[in-house]
Amino acid sequence: MRIAALLGAFLLFLLAFLQGEAESRGWFSIADVEVEGRFKYASQQELNLAYDVFVGQSLLFSSVKEFSALASQLAWVDSVSVRKIWPNRLIVTVVEEEPVANWRDGQIITAQGEVILPPRSANLPLPNLQGPKGMSRHVLEQFRLVSQVLTNSDLKVKTLELEERGAWNVYFTNGLLVKLGRDEILSRLQRFIAVYKSDLSGRMANIESIDARYPHGIAVAWQTIEK
Repeated sequence: MRIAALLGAFLLFLLAFLQGEAESRGWFSIADVEVEGRFKYASQQELNLAYDVFVGQSLLFSSVKEFSALASQLAWVDSVSVRKIWPNRLIVTVVEEEPVANWRDGQIITAQGEVILPPRSANLPLPNLQGPKGMSRHVLEQFRLVSQVLTNSDLKVKTLELEERGAWNVYFTNGLLVKLGRDEILSRLQRFIAVYKSDLSGRMANIESIDARYPHGIAVAWQTIEK
């Protein structure tokens, strides 16, 4: 079946070549461009409009690389694959970027560790990652490790911060700040979780922050109660 399809395409190409380039351009003029994919963030309307420029051009003499490059320039597009359907159709399959966290200056970190800047404010309900410029992949990797440690707890990360001096801080969605320092981050986090589950989970309203930088324990900063 595949050999027959290839043979058919070759015969069409040969026929077009024999009839001359001018006539072949009309024969294989693109009549329809179909853009497909699961669109949650990218605009399918923008993609359709972008590919309308190819309608009427020659499918035979146009480059797949050219077709792919067009979509790759648009927001939220991670990768593109293009298929020529002879004699006059084009199918463009788009894979979106997957946002994981907010980053500096309105940027987004994707699942691939890439930093992108959406053309307009995305306002996505994502955790916030903060750190020095150029450290996005490192902070993302640490965020994933921290999230694994938190799997069996009710704690969710709101913000993970890497300070300029290399210290890590975790702000949880319940308002708690935990200072982890620069070394043994995951071990310190695990030690905090053990104490949290046994003694602190029911007293969160009275806690201001946790210092987990000690080698064998944690320090609790209690909120000041006004009299």
